[in-house]
Amino acid sequence: MQKTPEQKRLKIIIGVLILILIFAVSVLGLIIVSDKKAHDEVSNRPEVETALFDEEANSKEVREEEKKSAVVIDNSNCATGFGNLMLINPNFKVTTSWIANRKKQLISVSKTYGIQEGNKNNGDNLMDAEAAKHLNDMLKAYEEYNPGHAMVTRSCFRKVGTKCGRLCAATGTSDHHTGLTCDLIDPKYGTELNADYYNSHKEWQWLRENSYKYGFIDRFPAAWAGGPMSEPINVDENGSTGLYETWHFRYVGIEAATEIATGKYNDGKYDSLEHYLKQIGKVKDLKNGKCE
Repeated sequence: MQKTPEQKRLKIIIGVLILILIFAVSVLGLIIVSDKKAHDEVSNRPEVETALFDEEANSKEVREEEKKSAVVIDNSNCATGFGNLMLINPNFKVTTSWIANRKKQLISVSKTYGIQEGNKNNGDNLMDAEAAKHLNDMLKAYEEYNPGHAMVTRSCFRKVGTKCGRLCAATGTSDHHTGLTCDLIDPKYGTELNADYYNSHKEWQWLRENSYKYGFIDRFPAAWAGGPMSEPINVDENGSTGLYETWHFRYVGIEAATEIATGKYNDGKYDSLEHYLKQIGKVKDLKNGKCE
């Protein structure tokens, strides 16, 4: 039976549709095979997963280091949140746990810059990294000023307090807990930390006049001692420190050090850190350890 023209056209159309369907199935098959191969290649590369894991682990490690580097605020002392201006004294105390955490945040001045500790019994001269860098700059400047001479530390960070009368502070009350302080001396002028020898120690005189340029201050000036060293310690509401030490220098940053040394808030005379903090509005009550 002879097919009509309509039947011939329908057969052609069906044939074309079948070819298109076969082509589409073939392409889809190729795509599936390709994706599977790519997936298998990735799955067989353990370093990809390891790299992602390492990146995550490194991020966690960085976060942990950031936590360690941040100054831990002691709830018993509002001033520990002041950074370089933190205040630790008999009225602004810190806990032993705070002191232990602070130690973890410090570096060795001797290992990093070669500045020696003059008394081996004091252990390593640990200090805040920023303060240590400025200390190194300051002591290099002193060596240029006084060729043949060099200063050493005689105690920087202290984990515990000391007992030696008026000149020593109990655990939790010492400026040495800050990690921003070092006692300094030039051994060629003597090794005893005694304010009576101030006139014969050119390094203490130089520090008094120049330390602020490097962010350091004379932490315990005579004018703010609160009386003779033979009297009971007196840290009062007016800004007295209770101490007079010609060798004790504390890092506060160049801006604050300049304002303290030039007496911006003390009629042009050398200021105390306590009085300065009250004048700039950070501390409300120096006697009872309260911040604004």
